[in-house]
Amino acid sequence: MNKQLRNNIIVLLFAIILSLILSAAHVLLPFMFGPIIASVICVRVFRLEIEWPFWLSQVGLVLLGVQIGSTFTKDVLFDIKDDWLTIILITVMLLVLALVIAFFFKKIANVNTETAILSVIPGALSQMLIMAEENKKANIMVVSLTQTSRIIFVVILVPFISYFFRDNSGNGVAEKSATKALTDVVSIPQICILALAIFIIYMIMSKINFPTKQLLAPIIVLIAWNLFTGVTFTLDNYIVAAAQVIYMIRIGIQIAKLLDQMKGRIAVAIVFQNVFLILLAFIMVLLISMVSNHSVNELFLGAAPGGMSQIVLVAIETGADVALISSYHIFRIFFILFVIAPLLGQLLKYVESSNEKR
Repeated sequence: MNKQLRNNIIVLLFAIILSLILSAAHVLLPFMFGPIIASVICVRVFRLEIEWPFWLSQVGLVLLGVQIGSTFTKDVLFDIKDDWLTIILITVMLLVLALVIAFFFKKIANVNTETAILSVIPGALSQMLIMAEENKKANIMVVSLTQTSRIIFVVILVPFISYFFRDNSGNGVAEKSATKALTDVVSIPQICILALAIFIIYMIMSKINFPTKQLLAPIIVLIAWNLFTGVTFTLDNYIVAAAQVIYMIRIGIQIAKLLDQMKGRIAVAIVFQNVFLILLAFIMVLLISMVSNHSVNELFLGAAPGGMSQIVLVAIETGADVALISSYHIFRIFFILFVIAPLLGQLLKYVESSNEKR
C-alpha cells in the first residue's frame, strides 16, 4: 500500500468515526463537521500529506445534487413561482451589500478596486477567478484566497445562526418522511437511466465550462424526472451521510491548507469581509421576513453568501425548504453568470481605462 492511499484511508476512517460520535452526541451537521475536523487534525496535527481524490469529492457533490433535485416536485415548483420577486430582491440586495463591503475591503487589504470587487462577489468562485485571470490589474492570488476562504466562515457562522432560527414546527421532518427512500421506489434499471442522464448533462455542461455542474446537472435531471414520471423519492439517509463525508473531507483539507495563508492585512480584510457579509445578509433577511411568509431561517439560508452544497446541508438539518433555498442559489448563479459578470467586465474595463488616463 502506497503512502498516499494509506493517508486517504486514515482520514476517511477518522472522518467516519468522528461523524458517528458527533451524530450520537446530537451535534448539528455531524456528517459535515466530522470530516472537516478530521481532515484539519490529520493535516495540522498528524502532519499527513493528503491528496483527496478529486473524482470522489465530485461523486459526493453529484449525490447531494440528486438530493436537492429530488425536492423539486410539481407542487413545490408551483409554490416557488410565487416567490420570484423575493428571490430577485434578495439576490440584488446581497450583491449591493457585497459591493459596499468591497470598498472597505479595498482600504483594509490595501488592494486595487478590481481585486476588491472580484474578491467580494459571492456565489460564483470559478467565474470570479476567470475574470481575475483576464484582468491585468487584479491580484488573482488575493481573489483566490478570499473567495475560497469564505468556506471557513460559511461552515462556522451560517449553521450557528441558522440553528437558533430553525423551523421547530416539524414540517421539514414531515415532508421528508412523506417521501419514500430511493431504494424503496426506484428499480436498478431506473437508477441506471438516471445516472446516465446525469452523466450526459454533466458532460455537456463541462464542454461549455458551466459553473457548479456537479450540482446543477443532477438537479436538472431530477426536476425532469419528477415532472414526467411523478415518482418522487429522497436519498436514503446513509447515502446522504456518505456523500457529505466524501465531499466535506476535501473542504476540510482546503481549510487546513488555507489557515497557513491567512496572515497580515489580507487576513484581517478577509475576516472583516466574510463576517460582515454574512451578518449583513442576516440583518437584511430579518427586515424582509417582516413582509414575507417565509421563515427567517429559509430566507437567511437563501441569501447566505456561500456554496450551495454547504448551505443545503444546513437546510436539510434544520428542516428548512430545500427546494426554495436551492432556487435562491441557482438563480444567483445564473444572475451572476449572465448579468453581473458581463456588467462587472465592463465596469473593470472602465476603471482600468480611467486609471490609464490619469
